[in-house]
Amino acid sequence: MNLLMSTFSFRWYVFFFWGVGFVLLLRQTGWLKALIRFVLAYLIAYTCEDISSLPGGWFPFGHYTYLATTREQEIWIGHLPLMDSLSFAFLMVASLGTMAMFQGRSLREALTGPFDRVKADLWTRTLIGFVLVDVVIDPVSLRGNRWFLGQIYYYPDGGFYFGVPIANFAGWAIVGALILIAWTLPFPRIVPSPEKNLPFSYGPIDRWGPVFLYSSVFFFNMSIAFYLGEWKLGLADVCVGLLVILGGVCCRGVRKA
Repeated sequence: MNLLMSTFSFRWYVFFFWGVGFVLLLRQTGWLKALIRFVLAYLIAYTCEDISSLPGGWFPFGHYTYLATTREQEIWIGHLPLMDSLSFAFLMVASLGTMAMFQGRSLREALTGPFDRVKADLWTRTLIGFVLVDVVIDPVSLRGNRWFLGQIYYYPDGGFYFGVPIANFAGWAIVGALILIAWTLPFPRIVPSPEKNLPFSYGPIDRWGPVFLYSSVFFFNMSIAFYLGEWKLGLADVCVGLLVILGGVCCRGVRKA
């Protein structure tokens, strides 16, 4: 119990973002389908991270190694910290919801219906946004010994992008695609239809909530880069943010077409 409470207090920001993402999804799909999707995202992410971080592992993120420097402060599952794989679910909600907003769609519409040209474009832009937010997160996380994250992992062979290898970003695209596929699979009959008994109607919070979540995670990590005095990294993050905005604006044009 002490370790559980320590995990919540130590990784408060992860659980805050996780909670926001979960609420945004349950408003559109109901709590049970939201919970199932979050569990699926965690299992997919954990499996892929576990494979990549094992001795000799490399797929899909490239090889990296976790350091058990925070085992006394937070819960670990196997050789991975609990909080690490939690982020994939809320980052997918943020990425998918943001790009869906630019298309004039809701999260529910983005997860249902036929896979047509417009949805294919939405998925593509969602995956780009999903990867780009990690472009901001990962270099800062790699410098965790200089802020309260702690040094929990490293890339033995280094990487070209502020110490992060290109394989890591390719891995995020692969994992993101697997999560999107899992989230759009049909649910068993025992799971209630999302159109019935939804706790809230669609409103501004559903439209702008994912944008708030995405920007909060983005600016949180970018501000840490500047706080650490990593000016080149911070300016690179600004450029990444402009790319996300450009991708979203173009996404609006596809919907109109």
